[in-house]
Amino acid sequence: MPVLILQGTTDLTVGVNDAKLLAAGNPSARLVVIEGMNHVLKEVPAEREKQLASYNDPSLPLAGKLVDEIAGLINGLKAAN
Repeated sequence: MPVLILQGTTDLTVGVNDAKLLAAGNPSARLVVIEGMNHVLKEVPAEREKQLASYNDPSLPLAGKLVDEIAGLINGLKAAN
């Protein structure tokens, strides 16, 4: 079963080091660190006010690389079948 760990660099809740520790627990896991992505999967600058505002702003799109990585995982599963 493939494991994809996605972590944003501007996540105020979970840090990149936490994601690295999680990935170390499963050597077959793939860790992808997405520059500028926060805990709610949006690309938001690191400023705390903008981060907090993003939690209640449904108009902000998901981080583009997030969508690409998930699609790649799904396409890889399809190709393996």
